[in-house]
Amino acid sequence: MKRLSYWSIVFAVIGTVSLGCSFVFPKAFELLMVLGFGALLIGMFFSFGAMFKSEKGKSKFLAVAAFFLLSFILVWNEPFQIVRLLTWMKN
Repeated sequence: MKRLSYWSIVFAVIGTVSLGCSFVFPKAFELLMVLGFGALLIGMFFSFGAMFKSEKGKSKFLAVAAFFLLSFILVWNEPFQIVRLLTWMKN
């Protein structure tokens, strides 16, 4: 596993844990949600970098899959939370 693949997995795990904790700690929901999506987005960029460099292995796809899967689950279960998150990010 190369450097970009490693960092994409690290940020995907940080983002997933942060998104999970945002539902456990409702007082810090917005902050943890933004940190989670931000970490997943950074992990996705590292993953795309690994894809463009043609690094070996399939672990480079983990961050992209986690980003889209968690986004889908969030919108499916609580559709207004994404609107709340985007409004918070705008302000």
